[in-house]
Amino acid sequence: MNEDTAINTDENGDPSMAHTVLLIDDEEMVVEVGKAILQRLGYDVITAMSGEEALDQYGQHQPTIACAVLDLTMPGMDGRTTFTRLRELEPQLPIIIASGLSCGQVADQFDGQDQISIIQKPYQVADLAGKIEDLLTVKS
Repeated sequence: MNEDTAINTDENGDPSMAHTVLLIDDEEMVVEVGKAILQRLGYDVITAMSGEEALDQYGQHQPTIACAVLDLTMPGMDGRTTFTRLRELEPQLPIIIASGLSCGQVADQFDGQDQISIIQKPYQVADLAGKIEDLLTVKS
């Protein structure tokens, strides 16, 4: 199973205030490091190694997921398709697109989308923290 057992809610048990991140990447090392970074930043983390698994995890944990960090280039269901499918389930889900491509190249693929941020891989802890904080602040 690719999730932590803690479910994040506010002091009244409201999962809408959750700070759980869905981390999606096909590279095991990226998932392990990303999960450790996010946990150190205080987030609960649910991981997925593919777009299909991400959709399954999102379906199971939708009320608790505050945002997603999504790898753009994955085999099978790629990041663009996963993005579209997640947004079909929740149009306002904040999503950070992680890619080795330049931010400009990635931005062109997601032009006009709200609640999105782009981070270049490999990302630094402070950069990822800032992107998540910015998206969650906008969502609140």
